[in-house]
Amino acid sequence: MPKSTSKNKLGKYGEEKAREFLESKGYELLTSNFRYDRAEVDLIFKDEKNKIIIFVEVKTRRNREFGEPEESINKTKQNQIKKAAEGFVSENEKFLDYDLRIDTVSVFMDGKGITINHTENAF
Repeated sequence: MPKSTSKNKLGKYGEEKAREFLESKGYELLTSNFRYDRAEVDLIFKDEKNKIIIFVEVKTRRNREFGEPEESINKTKQNQIKKAAEGFVSENEKFLDYDLRIDTVSVFMDGKGITINHTENAF
């Protein structure tokens, strides 16, 4: 991906890589960029085998100048993701009997390639 790519395009590219990675683990994408009130979560997956709905925050970086990508998910952002998760379940009652999990996926891209770090139950 060219360095001139905007932050928004970088984020979308990272979300696409995270989606592909999680689908390779057998998770089914339900929706992306889900908004509830002012809260938003990047990706929502279903693990039907284990009856889990997985809410995923994706962070994409080109360098570690400001730390690891997932370190940028502060308490305010965590609370927004939790609010979006609650909103999703309230709007999709068929998932009321599923367990809920919040994961992070960091996508780090440098000249050597792409590194993906998936953290289950991140917070």
